[in-house]
Amino acid sequence: MSQVLTSLDLLKRFITLNGYNSKNLYDKFSLDSREVRPGQVFLSLDKNQHKNLINIKHAIKNGACAFVSTFQFTRTKINSSIPFFVQKNLREYIYKLYQSNLRILDSKTKTIGVTGTNGKTSTILLLAQSLISLNKKVGVISSEGIGLYPLLEKNDYTTPPIDIIYKNYSKFIAKKYDYVIIESSSQGLHQGRLKGICFDYSFITNIYSDHLDYHKNIKSYARAKLSIIQQSKCIILNNDSDTLMKELTTKDKIKYVFISNDVRNKKNCLITYNDQKKNICIGNKNIKLTEYNILNFNIYSLLFICAFLYLENYKNNTIKKVINTLNPLPGRRQVISTKKRGKFVIDYAHTIQSFHDIFMNFNSNSNITTLFGCGGDRDKSKRKIIAKTVDSKSSFSIITEDNSRNENFLSILYDIKSGFGDKKKYIVIESRKKAIKYLFKNSKKDSLNFILGKGNEDYILKKNKKIRHNDINYLNLLINKDES
Repeated sequence: MSQVLTSLDLLKRFITLNGYNSKNLYDKFSLDSREVRPGQVFLSLDKNQHKNLINIKHAIKNGACAFVSTFQFTRTKINSSIPFFVQKNLREYIYKLYQSNLRILDSKTKTIGVTGTNGKTSTILLLAQSLISLNKKVGVISSEGIGLYPLLEKNDYTTPPIDIIYKNYSKFIAKKYDYVIIESSSQGLHQGRLKGICFDYSFITNIYSDHLDYHKNIKSYARAKLSIIQQSKCIILNNDSDTLMKELTTKDKIKYVFISNDVRNKKNCLITYNDQKKNICIGNKNIKLTEYNILNFNIYSLLFICAFLYLENYKNNTIKKVINTLNPLPGRRQVISTKKRGKFVIDYAHTIQSFHDIFMNFNSNSNITTLFGCGGDRDKSKRKIIAKTVDSKSSFSIITEDNSRNENFLSILYDIKSGFGDKKKYIVIESRKKAIKYLFKNSKKDSLNFILGKGNEDYILKKNKKIRHNDINYLNLLINKDES
């Protein structure tokens, strides 16, 4: 007769008897029923009992040898004789299980967490690039990919589930990488995906209104972002972000380092930027930025890198050399010039602040046309505000699709159109490919064109499907045909 095992000790014994030792522990569990392989234990975390049961059945079908759930089910319901365990505080148990495996590894690897509304991925990639130039091995877990930088494997998450985090984190530590950089989203922090990880440094780039569909209000969103402080030794943060500074409550035994884009904040900040002289100020010494630096990189990303390298005891001359040898990131403020169609700026901008910043960075009297859209199934309140910004900065706009997901494009369009004052200043072309083609064909030699929202992403999310598309590749295809 089958018996439901509820004891945590029995679960531990099951793990031991099946040979789940420190070397193969992460491969023996799965939190995603769709990715369960034969012989794996499925950990079912869904808070909804019905969905929990569906996921368990899916995992069993895929070959799960056992499962753990927060709910207790009868054998009749699950229709299987495989062992199962009931663990009420399953999330807590999972992180302790994975963390105990990390303790086995004696590591000198330093861990860096990067959170914030805008600039997380850019800062991570530029920091990784900087450390590589200093002959360091850097592991990266971010929306850009996972692996030893720059050889990253594609990743569908900003901050992956806890099993993927720990599986890769432990691998990086075992391989004795010098640094591991983890992109830390508000949802990832709120859901405990990074629980148990101690950050040597955490960067908080900024906090602006975003993801209110999940967090409901800016205060809860800020609280989720700032929760990274509780598991950090040193915090590097942006003194210029009003919401961040308002919600910040400093704690003892944690080192706080401030940066600012305003040299007038020099007394309070370790690193500042002098816009008039184009200098990054580190204490009493300056690093002169080139026009190339200013055009291609977000100043704040450079300030974070300078602060970090300074705290890691690198000399100013070394920091200057690193900053001046950085390579631009595809799809981030990327400028593509043409012979007869003007310039095209491609960027990931998708938040209120990032739209504002991209226009400020390319302040121009040129004839500006902006192609953009807004994501579906996300914070609807920002759509009108983004549209107002685009309307005020552009001579003309093209509204198109941008990861509509399961939301009807017309619903998204309705919200966007409410931000425009003059209906004659925009057109709607739902197909992103057709919209880019229209923009290109109607562009003149003196035009400045913005293609915003997707950056270097190679897909569009629509009705639960990934449609292959890359703004940069398609634009280059049009240019090559036009200029050949």
